[in-house]
Amino acid sequence: MYNSDDAISVVEAPSHARTQPVLLWAGTGAVFLLTQVYVYVSWLRSADFRPTAPGSDPVPGTVLTIIHVYEVINTVIAGLALAWFVWGIVRTRQIDSIRLLMVGWLSAYWLDPWLNFLRPMFTYNAYAVNFGCWCEFIPGWQSANGARIAEPLLIDPSAYFYNFAGVAALALWAMQRTLRRWPEASMWRLGLSGFAAIWVSMGILDIVATRYMGFDAWPIAFQRVSFWGGHYYQFPIYEFILFPSTFVACAFILLCKNIRGETLIERGVQQIRSSGLRTLLRVLAFVAFCNLANLTYTTAMGLHAVVADGWPKDMPSWLSDEQVAR
Repeated sequence: MYNSDDAISVVEAPSHARTQPVLLWAGTGAVFLLTQVYVYVSWLRSADFRPTAPGSDPVPGTVLTIIHVYEVINTVIAGLALAWFVWGIVRTRQIDSIRLLMVGWLSAYWLDPWLNFLRPMFTYNAYAVNFGCWCEFIPGWQSANGARIAEPLLIDPSAYFYNFAGVAALALWAMQRTLRRWPEASMWRLGLSGFAAIWVSMGILDIVATRYMGFDAWPIAFQRVSFWGGHYYQFPIYEFILFPSTFVACAFILLCKNIRGETLIERGVQQIRSSGLRTLLRVLAFVAFCNLANLTYTTAMGLHAVVADGWPKDMPSWLSDEQVAR
């Protein structure tokens, strides 16, 4: 995996003794962590902690095979990623930016179902290993019929841990290549290069997962601006802009470091004497950034569900997550 500590320094701003942005970011991260602990514990103790029923509609055998193979492959990759994560920390006695990003995105997993906070507009295949969802315990949740999303526990948590940081690292690599070729490249050109790297990697995988794997579905979308609009495997084109934006933002954070090697959200951390406290503050800062990025994306997608087209008529029960078409 790419090491973000090799990132080019494009921002050099001194840290002032009275200005420690890392404290604000870390405090925000602590709030996010406490909130998700409450949400997860409430869910685990509730009667809603049970698998989502797949319903009676027949499911293609190839879909079942693909889902279960995907679970196995993803679990193996997650194990390798965890080994790489621990090995790097043990070897260097410190945690670098890309590993901080891995922790940050894993902590943002609890917001994965927030897209449905007003209406159920995104679902997963109920045949994946799941125990329903913690949706209804998220503060501000409004959807009365969107709490049974089948969160795929052998796929999504680990994907948040290794895949999302990896995608951000890929965008960072593309930005650095752009800077080496065009040292005076604008922020727009850098951002576009990051988007392009994501589109040809994660973007393609997302389409394949929806259209051909039967892994998830976007039942509420603007069908005229979706691939295969009007069918249960439709894919909203604007997803190519909103979701990658979070990883481009992460890439910019990794790219823009000051002369102390601090990212924008770590400014002032070097003023803390305790190395253990410095590490904790850095972790919490990345937790805050990733949670805010995911919250922004999922809120934007959730809001559009109010005015988007309703569910396709061919939506199968194993992708409906116990929801009635609406």
